[in-house]
Amino acid sequence: MRVVIDRDLCDANLAFCQRCSAAFIRYPEGSDRQCIREIVDDGSDLLTIEMKTDGRQIVIELSDEERELASVEGWEALADFDPALFRTGAMERWHHLSTLSIN
Repeated sequence: MRVVIDRDLCDANLAFCQRCSAAFIRYPEGSDRQCIREIVDDGSDLLTIEMKTDGRQIVIELSDEERELASVEGWEALADFDPALFRTGAMERWHHLSTLSIN
């Protein structure tokens, strides 16, 4: 399964994001979060997270062991950088998205 996440669409602080992402990684099907852009069944046994955050585009492929860790600690436990603790600007991005054409 491949999950595309745009963390720029959410102003949640890192502690909330940690809990939210851990719960999502544990149970990815049936979850509705504003940062999730796409969920694709790619036929792989790995959970692949493609994420836009902090001006970066990262791809993390989670083995069962890594997925277990991330389902407790959140995605940032596997990141190779320190993500921002606080975020702003999501409301402006949501207003902009509401003006875009669906086609």
